[in-house]
Amino acid sequence: LLLVNWLLAASWDVHSFVLPVLGHERGMSASLIGTLLGLFAGAVAMVRLIVPLLAHRLREGQVLFGAMLCVAAVLAAYPFAHAAPLMALCAVLLGLALGSVQPMIMSTLHHVTPADRHGEAIALRSMTINLASTAMPLLFGAGGAALGAGAMFWVMGAAVGAGSLIARRV
Repeated sequence: LLLVNWLLAASWDVHSFVLPVLGHERGMSASLIGTLLGLFAGAVAMVRLIVPLLAHRLREGQVLFGAMLCVAAVLAAYPFAHAAPLMALCAVLLGLALGSVQPMIMSTLHHVTPADRHGEAIALRSMTINLASTAMPLLFGAGGAALGAGAMFWVMGAAVGAGSLIARRV
């Protein structure tokens, strides 16, 4: 579960960190790149309103698996989206997928952890996310400089796609 959480947190980071680089490579203005990031954030907020409906109809593992497949597909498609409307669609789809998973991860973490260890599990999850948020931008920067910004989306998409097999068993 922590690996799934790390992969999804890293996907969030790759979008936040590499999208501006990709947009700059394509000659997009800062306001357009900011709009794309804002659409992503809006989709994250919007899906959080829908998550309670999903939680009553689907198991956490199903939502995690589906979201990871969606994230992998969007990250794979993002570098091919050269027009702003296509990039906006990718940002919204990615926001919907990534926004749906944190509540499901927290719920799953609560279910799989003994009651007297909930605090430890949440702390370990927080440490994992913070480590990813610290280390991953450095790796994305180095990888992006060597391979290009689009390649970082593909690498992360492949990792999330492979990690979806783990989420399926959660």
